[in-house]
Amino acid sequence: MDKREEQARMHDQENRAEMQIRREEHSMEAGERTLERELKAFDEAEAQAKKKIEAELRTEHQGHEPERRPAWLSDEPEADPPVH
Repeated sequence: MDKREEQARMHDQENRAEMQIRREEHSMEAGERTLERELKAFDEAEAQAKKKIEAELRTEHQGHEPERRPAWLSDEPEADPPVH
């Protein structure tokens, strides 16, 4: 193999490696965007669930605040669950 063929082969290997890196980067970026969309959807669903629970509590208590408010509305920190 002469010097030109060797250089061409090495250049081709470098190009393939760079393209593989770019493909992996694009794949990771797409995965990141997917996770961001899923997190946003989760946060929205969580907020909607909290609102629904609050509305149900008001209905159950004839429009008054319940004795024990949901944890996300409480000013007091939640107690850690018992460890078994």
